[in-house]
Amino acid sequence: MPTVVDTVVLHYFLVADRAELLLELLDSPVGMPRIVFDPDDDEGREIGVSELRRNIRYERRLANEAAPDDGDDVARELEDARASAETRVQRLCQIGDLVADGRIEVLDLTEEEQEMSAQLASSEPDPALGLLVALDDGEAACVAIAIERRWTLATDDTDALRVLDRLAPSHPYERIRRLLIRAANDGLITETEANDIHAVMTRAGFWDRTRPFPEP
Repeated sequence: MPTVVDTVVLHYFLVADRAELLLELLDSPVGMPRIVFDPDDDEGREIGVSELRRNIRYERRLANEAAPDDGDDVARELEDARASAETRVQRLCQIGDLVADGRIEVLDLTEEEQEMSAQLASSEPDPALGLLVALDDGEAACVAIAIERRWTLATDDTDALRVLDRLAPSHPYERIRRLLIRAANDGLITETEANDIHAVMTRAGFWDRTRPFPEP
């Protein structure tokens, strides 16, 4: 069964410089809706660009931030932050090469998928779907694709998974921590490496603080 991947999963595996591991676990090529990353985005446009493109632009702004005149310690901290942001920019930009190589396929929504995605991302969520707030556009598109095409969904959005379970009970899905656990259990990485990758992701903003494996 092919897999459709959302922004969160792609973002954190890219930031951790482990996109190759993700693609091995999910048997590339994997699918990704155009709203997650569009290789044809207009570089000069600020509104309406894809989600990963916005992430790249945000990190690039951090990398280019000017140092304040507040002393050496502050300047050093900012320089470290700028260097980290530049590293994240370089890693996130790998998405373009993965698309160009055909290892990640950009997916356009069918009419049925567009209708479902619009419903899931509506500013007035349908209570029957178990939604308290609307899904982001990327997650909504991924859920629609997963259901309509019967693909595995890779996401770490709890609301998206709740909708998936409501609309398609027992539908297969993947989350970041369970992917790292599987990678270690399959011998692709060690348990220590799984925890280290997870730590890189959490330092970059990933909200799941539970390590894949207990510390020795």
